[in-house]
Amino acid sequence: MYFREIQNNLRSFSFRPYIYRTLPTVLILISAVLTLGQSTGFSEDASAPNPALQKIERARALAAVHQLQPAAAELENVRASVKDVTLRNAATLMLLGIYLEDGNYGRSQALLEEAFQARAAQKDESIRTYFAAVGQTINGIRLHLARYRSYGINTSDTNLPVEANTDLERVRGLLERIIAQAQEISKEADRSYDALALLEDVLNVRLQLARNDDDQAKWQTEYLTAREKMASSPFQTIALGRSQALDAVTNKIPNPFTAKPAATPEPTTSATTAAVSEPQLVSAGALSGRETKRVAPSYPQMAKSHNVTGTVRVFAIVDENGKIWITNSEGPALLRAAAEDAAKSWVFPPSIFNNRPARIAGYIDFEFKL
Repeated sequence: MYFREIQNNLRSFSFRPYIYRTLPTVLILISAVLTLGQSTGFSEDASAPNPALQKIERARALAAVHQLQPAAAELENVRASVKDVTLRNAATLMLLGIYLEDGNYGRSQALLEEAFQARAAQKDESIRTYFAAVGQTINGIRLHLARYRSYGINTSDTNLPVEANTDLERVRGLLERIIAQAQEISKEADRSYDALALLEDVLNVRLQLARNDDDQAKWQTEYLTAREKMASSPFQTIALGRSQALDAVTNKIPNPFTAKPAATPEPTTSATTAAVSEPQLVSAGALSGRETKRVAPSYPQMAKSHNVTGTVRVFAIVDENGKIWITNSEGPALLRAAAEDAAKSWVFPPSIFNNRPARIAGYIDFEFKL
């Protein structure tokens, strides 16, 4: 009943790579697989229980009480014993979440590679399954990093115990493999926009795991470049469809450089279009020292009352006119809004690189002390 209910409730929901951001991950990802139009081999009036479904239900219960290895064993058994593609995919998606929670990155990457290779057939069901798998993977990594934050651990701290550093390096490696996969998919016909959306998202997660300032600058440049490419991509309508959930997410993070004033006429000739060149995006690291006016953040009262201190790093772009655009931030959650508000008030001169207008990507650090 569980699978039939979520199938009926979400049958009309069009799958997109970003859905896992806004809805419960396992339910949506399994539902996406179950709505591909494939037969599962059971009917509404079937009286005999389906052994594979029973194993999946048991695995769900075991995972809920954190019996991760027995849950994984049940799901691996389903993958090995059934031929039905839908049930295998459902088991795979659940396994990804379980293995990531258990820190088994080797098996997680193997399952992801399997989905990546299967999508080479360029069939809707295979590419959907891959995006579902990678969505589950990224979401699992986010939850894993949230555990670090809940214990007050800064993942960029170079003095972490060797066990933590080893774990974080394995997470970085998995993220970089997904980045490579997204870049490969972006070269495939009719998959460019999907791949750019995935690339932007996974680069943002990798950016949060920067080892040092150089690593930070590298991945920030990659992230901002992918974001601009996605915003300017002509493939806004794609084969897999575009969901309202994706629109709701992307509307919250508009690219500031794509909007044009209402009075600005659109180019009408190829010559005019060729004359318009996008300013180069340059990674500059710290933006402090370039400003003509700086504003210190106010200390949030709630942060004070909870003795929250630390450094917030605000990532931003200074455009060719000197206007600052905030892209994201990292640091104590109670301090981020104050840091971002202060950064928005900083004033910069017009950005120039190699004697031409440019957009400067960098960051501003704000330190909060009591």
